[in-house]
Amino acid sequence: KTFARVNLDIGVGYASDLDHVITVVNRIGNELAEDPQWKDLILKAPQFLRVDSLADSSIVIKILGDTLPLKQWEISGELRKRLKTAFDKENIEIPFPQRVLHQVK
Repeated sequence: KTFARVNLDIGVGYASDLDHVITVVNRIGNELAEDPQWKDLILKAPQFLRVDSLADSSIVIKILGDTLPLKQWEISGELRKRLKTAFDKENIEIPFPQRVLHQVK
């Protein structure tokens, strides 16, 4: 193959403004693709593709981008790191499964 694909599913909180999430994801993908350390490995900047599912604890978004063969793992890891940092700064929650238990006495 002449390319490999970054294919990430990331959950964000139901209270998140999706337009804001999309803007942040696309900005971070573009910044990564323009970074001198990474740009030669990226053929197409990772970008928001769609809302993939409405899960129990999160809205799952799909992010796709193209890289040189076998470089998708490195790029995916760096993208996850940058998204986590950006989401923290932008107050975008990455939720985790939670359960509410009601005790009947």
